[in-house]
Amino acid sequence: MILFTGMSMYFVISYNGNMLDTIISYFIWVINFFQGDFGFTADSMEITFFNFSNDSSKLAIGSKYLNTILLSFLSIIVCFFIALILNLLTIVYKNNIALIIKNIIEWLSSLHIIIICLFILALYQDSSIIMAIVMVCLGTNAFFEISSSQFNAIKELNSKDFIIAARAWGDNPIKHMKRTFLIDSINQVMGAWMLFFSNVMIYEIIFQKSGLGYLLFKYFILVTKTIYSESNTDFVSEPNLFLAISMLVIITICFLNKLKKIIITYLMDYKR
Repeated sequence: MILFTGMSMYFVISYNGNMLDTIISYFIWVINFFQGDFGFTADSMEITFFNFSNDSSKLAIGSKYLNTILLSFLSIIVCFFIALILNLLTIVYKNNIALIIKNIIEWLSSLHIIIICLFILALYQDSSIIMAIVMVCLGTNAFFEISSSQFNAIKELNSKDFIIAARAWGDNPIKHMKRTFLIDSINQVMGAWMLFFSNVMIYEIIFQKSGLGYLLFKYFILVTKTIYSESNTDFVSEPNLFLAISMLVIITICFLNKLKKIIITYLMDYKR
């Protein structure tokens, strides 16, 4: 899956008119990629995953990749648990205050991440990690996607016969929801991951934070604008860098999909 998805990206960027030559050069590139050889930039900088020696002739993309992944992960976890608490209070415990708070946050979540980031940038000129998580969670319906999926799942579970029976016997209904809800939650989180990932990249561009978003902006959007102003018709100004980043993202997506299948299979087979 990784190889074929990467091949389609390679063909878009590096197709030279000869299919066989392009396929051969792609597999040579893949072998080099997994050996840590990502090639060079247009400025002859060596593209590496890490640059522990702080060599100015190397461009390290690993730390930027991990920054983006980490912020995406933290944001989706924070968003998930806030939505979970509000939905449980709303549905299971019939708390009207939680319902009002949830509706307000969902309404704010309808704003695009660009609008939220520009508003915060105008006020503070910078952003802390906490503020970054808040913006990523709110922007472009990110919170709404998680919250609405949770709301439907919990509402349906809450009406099941075994939950009604548990409540009638004075047992805690949440205890009986855990496994079924956990399976639904994994699908929710994995399904919304790309939305949070793209929000983080937009945040990094606007606030010029170290990450894949600002890296793409710096080496593609700005450079491509300069290239076109000089009447150069190259499709991508930094093909090696673009391919390396694309392959990292493809590997991450495939890894998360595989992890989701493993966890769900385990939970489905797990005996209460």
